[in-house]
Amino acid sequence: MEDNCTLVSTLRALALRQGVTPSDADLEAVQAFLATVLVRLSEIEAALPPETPPAGRYLP
Repeated sequence: MEDNCTLVSTLRALALRQGVTPSDADLEAVQAFLATVLVRLSEIEAALPPETPPAGRYLP
């Protein structure tokens, strides 16, 4: 539970720096989105060969 509170606090601080005051529900939705997307991105990264160039760096 502490990790959840820490992440929500971090997201709130980042939002406040940008002049946004999100609700707790907004922050929880962002947290759920990040949990899903970051796990999937990690899986994709692990599936790619190490020599794969970053997107936008491939020149045919």
